[in-house]
Amino acid sequence: MHFKGFRAEFVNFFIELSFNNTTEKQVENIAAYKKYITEPLAKLYSDLLPVVCDISNRLETKPSRCLSTPYTDRRFSPSTPLKEYMYLRFKQSSRKDNIAGLYFDMSASGYSYGMRIYKQTSSGFQTLKDAIAENPAPFERELKNVLSNGYKIIGDKYKKDRYPQITSGILNDFLNRKTFYIAKNFDLNDRVFTDGLFFELSDGFTTLKNLLNIIIKAQGD
Repeated sequence: MHFKGFRAEFVNFFIELSFNNTTEKQVENIAAYKKYITEPLAKLYSDLLPVVCDISNRLETKPSRCLSTPYTDRRFSPSTPLKEYMYLRFKQSSRKDNIAGLYFDMSASGYSYGMRIYKQTSSGFQTLKDAIAENPAPFERELKNVLSNGYKIIGDKYKKDRYPQITSGILNDFLNRKTFYIAKNFDLNDRVFTDGLFFELSDGFTTLKNLLNIIIKAQGD
């Protein structure tokens, strides 16, 4: 069964869950969660697998590592047993920190997708930036392509220019960030209720392919 979109009911379910996300309601809520969230998200994941495998064979594709589960970590959310959002993660499988990956997040208000560095450290990001600065042309070319396709670079910047030798405005803007992720953010729209969401994510992830692989290579993994 291929992904045909999320049911329209998932929006009201998430809204209502924000008011009745309790242990007393957990059995009732988990049945609806499976119907409106878990099942369609698993289909979306399955349809995206060939796309992700074509992007890089270094990305984790096991369902247990990629699909969000319904349950929160009760250590941090003792009174709210179920997540009020969903996600997909396709991350490098061989690293403990500074882990490059693709993501998709969605809640009742909207969704986001793009590329992140998970467990990013300042030293790890500096190593990446230094590698880019030594050979800037390929990264700049792919970064321009990604930005021209509607992605945004998000993350705090240093006040002082640390790469004055880099005259490219786009590249300089990236290198002078303390942290970053690259994203497209949308309010909830009709695409999420059709297979149009799959095609949007497929195209969006494919656009990031070359940039992601440059980053993976620059990290030495």
